[in-house]
Amino acid sequence: MAKKIRVNSTNSKVLSGKLFITELKALLVSKSKVLAELIEYDNNIVYPNIGKLVEYKGAYIRVTK
Repeated sequence: MAKKIRVNSTNSKVLSGKLFITELKALLVSKSKVLAELIEYDNNIVYPNIGKLVEYKGAYIRVTK
């Protein structure tokens, strides 16, 4: 079973069915070698009031904050 990361509206955005996470969340996730391979730093966006977001291609759980 694949690990899932926990994300919320302050550290991630879903656009066109793709999950984008903040660079801080990406840094925390990348401590796991398996999860680090699922981060696509080349595919990124800049979102207002949040900053740069990078694509995450793995499983996730969306929680409300």
